[in-house]
Amino acid sequence: MYIVIAGGGEVGGELARTLEKAHEVVILDRNPQAKERFAHLDVKVVVGGATDPDALREAGVDRADLFIASTDSDEVNLLASLLAKGLGAKETLCFVGKGGYVEVLTDPRTAEILGTRIDKVLWPQRAMAKEIVEVILVPGAVDTEVLAEGRLRFVEYRVKEGGPYAHRLLSELPWPEGVLVVGLVRDGAFWSFAHPEYPEVILEPGDKILFVTTLRAFPELEAYFATGRGVRRVMVIGGGNVGFMVAQELLKRRLEVVIIEPSRERCEWLSQELPGALIIQGDGTDLELLEAEGLQEADAVVAVTDNDEKNLLASLLAKQLGVGKVITRVSRSETRRLFEQVGIDLPLTPRQAAVRAVLDYLGPENVEHVSTMDENIELLEVELPGSFRPKPLRALAAPQVAPIALERDHRVMLYREDLEVLPGDRLFLVVAREVADEAVARIVG
Repeated sequence: MYIVIAGGGEVGGELARTLEKAHEVVILDRNPQAKERFAHLDVKVVVGGATDPDALREAGVDRADLFIASTDSDEVNLLASLLAKGLGAKETLCFVGKGGYVEVLTDPRTAEILGTRIDKVLWPQRAMAKEIVEVILVPGAVDTEVLAEGRLRFVEYRVKEGGPYAHRLLSELPWPEGVLVVGLVRDGAFWSFAHPEYPEVILEPGDKILFVTTLRAFPELEAYFATGRGVRRVMVIGGGNVGFMVAQELLKRRLEVVIIEPSRERCEWLSQELPGALIIQGDGTDLELLEAEGLQEADAVVAVTDNDEKNLLASLLAKQLGVGKVITRVSRSETRRLFEQVGIDLPLTPRQAAVRAVLDYLGPENVEHVSTMDENIELLEVELPGSFRPKPLRALAAPQVAPIALERDHRVMLYREDLEVLPGDRLFLVVAREVADEAVARIVG
């Protein structure tokens, strides 16, 4: 496909890196340095504004199979999408940060008024906020996801120095019935239970163990990693869109929420919209303020300002004061690993949700990208076609591919080596991103 991406920033850059091998990609960005920044990719870079018709024509939107508007401005993205559609782009995807735009643009009456339609409106901040809330509500976990309409839960735990699992043989550890060890993540690389070295893996501090469990077994697995009380009080640093949505969901679950936000105007708005939260105007990196507002008493801290440095400093202060779980927004992928190395429990970026949404839109209808862990591990749901030849589940496993469960006639079954996979089954896979396309093609084949 011929794909034009307007905006080479946080989201657009990651999309370009993901799509350039399989598609012809053009990046439209007003910053002249974009050409140098993307020189290592097989993409064409056009310098110009996303709402400039001449720049759009130079990028070739008239022959684009897909136009993706991913600048930092909702208004620019909306206008660019409409212009691209008017200039001949077959399909347009538009990223927005405000929920109000999603409601308006998905209303059929809007297309009638505008005379054209944006094919898909995406809201990655909403997906990020949802993920943050899910992780907060599972003590000890660094990532979690609900599968099969709530009947399975995927969860990731980190091995800690001095903890019960450090320096032990992973394959010999006992787990509750109804729990499957999917594999582990070490230094960003995924080893599935089918990896040839898996039987000899000695767990080291910093490793992350991946599990999938039934709902009945999940509380018992939680108890293996639980430390102290459950989550009651959460401090959110940054009252922007993501911080607001996180606080909104936590308040619904009757948790105590404190938001620290520097803008007086934004604080006034938050106070009106979130009457159950304590809103503090101030700098989330001010140690005296944080201590005065009881940071050390928080069970979790969420740092979601739009500045990586402020998020990192606030997170380090939270860790220093003994906060059990710290979740941090990260803009740049090169920064993410640094955040983990200094002890941040879960560095997250909206890019992960953005890439998943685009891949789902581009990919076959029978493949859904459910979640992304550690930026390079995919959780996929694949509906097997009628042409699929039955085979045992163990035949689908590989060193970086773990078939973890399947759903058949509304019944969910965890991985067993002898379990036969049939046409029409829904298969759940955990797979390293670099082999994901190949693995799906081999399975669906």
